[in-house]
Amino acid sequence: MSKLDQAGDAMNWMFPTLPYTIRISYKGQSRAVGSGPEKVEMACKTEAAVASLANSDLSEFLDHYALGDADLNGDIYSFVGARNFVRQDKLWRIKLKYQLRYLTTALFPSDIRRKLRAVSSHYDLPNEFILSYLDKRTKAYSCAMWKDPLKIGNLDDEALDDAQYNKFDQALTALQVQPGDKFIDIGTGYGFAPYLAETKYGCKNTLGITLSQNQVDDGFSKNLKLLHYLEVPADGSFDKLHTCGMISHLDRSEIERYYRHCYGLLKSGGKAWFHAIIPPANNAGLTNYTTISGTFSQKYVFPDHFQFPLHVHLKIIEKLGFRVKHINFRYGHYAKTLRHWYKLYVENLPRTRHMITPTIERAWHLYLTYASTVDGPQSVLKQILCEKP
Repeated sequence: MSKLDQAGDAMNWMFPTLPYTIRISYKGQSRAVGSGPEKVEMACKTEAAVASLANSDLSEFLDHYALGDADLNGDIYSFVGARNFVRQDKLWRIKLKYQLRYLTTALFPSDIRRKLRAVSSHYDLPNEFILSYLDKRTKAYSCAMWKDPLKIGNLDDEALDDAQYNKFDQALTALQVQPGDKFIDIGTGYGFAPYLAETKYGCKNTLGITLSQNQVDDGFSKNLKLLHYLEVPADGSFDKLHTCGMISHLDRSEIERYYRHCYGLLKSGGKAWFHAIIPPANNAGLTNYTTISGTFSQKYVFPDHFQFPLHVHLKIIEKLGFRVKHINFRYGHYAKTLRHWYKLYVENLPRTRHMITPTIERAWHLYLTYASTVDGPQSVLKQILCEKP
């Protein structure tokens, strides 16, 4: 049996209920995976790419795609959407030999220098490239808040700019930001939260911190600094703390240290708003360090990041002494945001392609679509409002 035949058999076994056809091709021959209308072609250019599929090693195939040894022709959402038809969730785990590379960050928190490198590797790509797929009103690189989030594929019902603005405004309203507050935004991005606190809420003492020099240089507020959160003294001087999306950049072993530092930053009576994407708890051991899609992102897009189920956050928050005042548990918002980003990404590629490498271009195709098709509908947006007694 040829490698192509083995690849077809392996993928049909892995995705037995796929309701459409994905075609695997190599050297003028092809094999079908699934049944129904053909949606996308996995065009292998090398024998190694075909062999990875024959060995049921989809993680290795994604590496071949990122490096240009295979193409995805057609509807890329159908390719990444095959995840939803995998025979068993545990089959979405990468092989143990790949998991070992994440052992260090799983067990030991990153130091400040490592975290600076990890975040800068993504956010300090050419500024024009990053901004090409973000909204112009807030330049937010985090999940927007939609009026109708479950209509994930409807990109005409609400502007991305408005949904991003509403996200920040809802958070600052919940925090009850006042003119006399000392306000900090951790992982501020381009600093729209401090800017909104200053311009709409009259807050005169704001600070936004980020690990990206690009974001400081091109940010909305003058009060942005290139700082790791541990470099801000936990002296109990802040009235309000806002963080949106930054928590996902923490290592698996770093989460308690982070929440403890946030607790120390706040005055008694101070409020914190923690916004993050979280996965549902699962029995298959699926995490950013073990899944095909999660580890692809670790390798090519967001090094040293992790996502924790809600119960992990709440246990730590309450143990440290925070009073949980309110929890929002929201579905669909992240997926819809990423659909908008991917549309802008593709539209702007003709003018941004020269700014990045071919591997980054291919990696972003998978990052923006996997995250909306797989992680978006299955993951949850959690927003926790806390108060320090």
